Amino acid sequence: MEKQTTNNQPKQGEVFTRPEIVDYMLETIQHVRQQNDWSYLRVLEPSCGHGAFVFPLIDALIDEVHNWEAAFLNTFLRACDVSWKNILFVREIVGKKLEGAGCPSTRKEELLDAWFICDDFLTHDFDLTFDIVVGNPPYIRFDDLSKTKQQEYSRIFTSFSNRCDIYIPFFEKALSLLSSTGILCFICTNRFTKNRYGKKIRQIISDNYHVAIYINMEHAQPFLEKVSAYPAIFVIDKRIGLPTLATTVADTSTTTLEHISLNNSENQFSSFETWYHNGNVWTCTDACEQIELQRIESIYPLLEESASGTKIGIGVASGADDVFLDAQRNFDIEADRLMPLVLSEDIKQGSIIWRQHYILNPYESSGKSSIINLEEYPKTAAYFKSHAERLKSRYCAKDNPNEWFRTIDRINYNVFRSAKILLPDIQPGGNVALDEKGEYYPHHNVYWITSSSWNLKALCVILRSTFVTNQIRRVSVQLRGGNVRYQAQNLRNIHIPSWSSLSDEDVRALEALYTETDLARIDSGVMSILSQVAHLQPRKLTQGTFF
Repeated sequence: MEKQTTNNQPKQGEVFTRPEIVDYMLETIQHVRQQNDWSYLRVLEPSCGHGAFVFPLIDALIDEVHNWEAAFLNTFLRACDVSWKNILFVREIVGKKLEGAGCPSTRKEELLDAWFICDDFLTHDFDLTFDIVVGNPPYIRFDDLSKTKQQEYSRIFTSFSNRCDIYIPFFEKALSLLSSTGILCFICTNRFTKNRYGKKIRQIISDNYHVAIYINMEHAQPFLEKVSAYPAIFVIDKRIGLPTLATTVADTSTTTLEHISLNNSENQFSSFETWYHNGNVWTCTDACEQIELQRIESIYPLLEESASGTKIGIGVASGADDVFLDAQRNFDIEADRLMPLVLSEDIKQGSIIWRQHYILNPYESSGKSSIINLEEYPKTAAYFKSHAERLKSRYCAKDNPNEWFRTIDRINYNVFRSAKILLPDIQPGGNVALDEKGEYYPHHNVYWITSSSWNLKALCVILRSTFVTNQIRRVSVQLRGGNVRYQAQNLRNIHIPSWSSLSDEDVRALEALYTETDLARIDSGVMSILSQVAHLQPRKLTQGTFF
């Protein structure tokens, strides 16, 4: 569905697709089907909006139709939308096109009645399967749906989980409506290819379908309005076992579209003999990079498996930072209730520059993370009671009314007092700091790594290297400005040498680089050790390379 914006806020999840992108998608469908005609096809547009896909489909049909009474025309199109305004707008224009093509008035009305559906695509009962499903599904966040719709979609769709956006069940339903030779071609955000909420739809696709084409356009603008949609084009069918063509483009200019045209024998697609299985993250669109990543996976263990006692976690979310966060110890409460807190902004170029923020800790300091008895802390109790209305309105308080003053996440005192590596969530890469003495607790957008085995300074150096940053870039969604996400789900997918594979000399060499700020020197030292472990010839690391 297409998108209108008011003050940068989406309305009904609609985003208008540029005509040249629509033409490219329809041309790609024809190429995959290996035929140019649209006659006798059954086409579904699940969210027709203002007709970006419907109008060229009707134009193509008009060029081919010689008999408007032909029965196959009744099932040529199903265009669905929840908005009567959209349906009436598109229907009127299509009606005029049919009249201009000589379609009798009565027959025109019959076709329009058959072709257009004003209903929720996700709950509508279709009596057909389709040869082509094409369009731009709506992008509506989970929290913008009514509770009724959240529950209904969760009941119907396996993929609707982890608070995913609505385009995810659009994929699931649209794929389920494909005929045996059907093709789905969507343009929408690529977020599901890498993030946690996309796991189930990736699993559905890898188990039951074939990704024919994947075009990553996440830094391009294929829409009429400039929006941060991180788009991609997906072409999916049922020809399981065939190769996948994939590419990434930086723009959607006419020249670029010509370069990725399947009619161009010199197109810039990379051919994958096998696409990503078992719901795994779609890490890259270059087959050679995929081979390198697979080699890394075969040589090195995952981070949490690299040494015993190695764990990854996230800092504390309070659910009310305006109440729980204290700067410069301004709160009039018991001193032992204030815990030094590290925010993402405190971590700069691998160092902690603490700005004296504290979090009011409502948990015992015993390591059991049990809630405190407010009667033992009269100042803290008075402070909380002064904000009781605010705190009790949170979901975590409603679920635990006796613990209404708790933070959303429990504070783990053992993590607080442990030496730990700290990594800001959103960053360009390599910003890795060490809380060597266990002096701080991380905020919710800071991730932590502890280990009972690793020399944490040596591990810090490995995590700062281009070798690891490149892996993060492959498993993370890409953000504007070149930033990536150092979320736990991404950190758990990177591979590094096992602690046991490093000699004492290796550890000393890495530890000596802990204060180094020159990335080239860090990479040289890490690459030398990686090459010894993997028995490979060392070479210079650059962005996009691994060995």
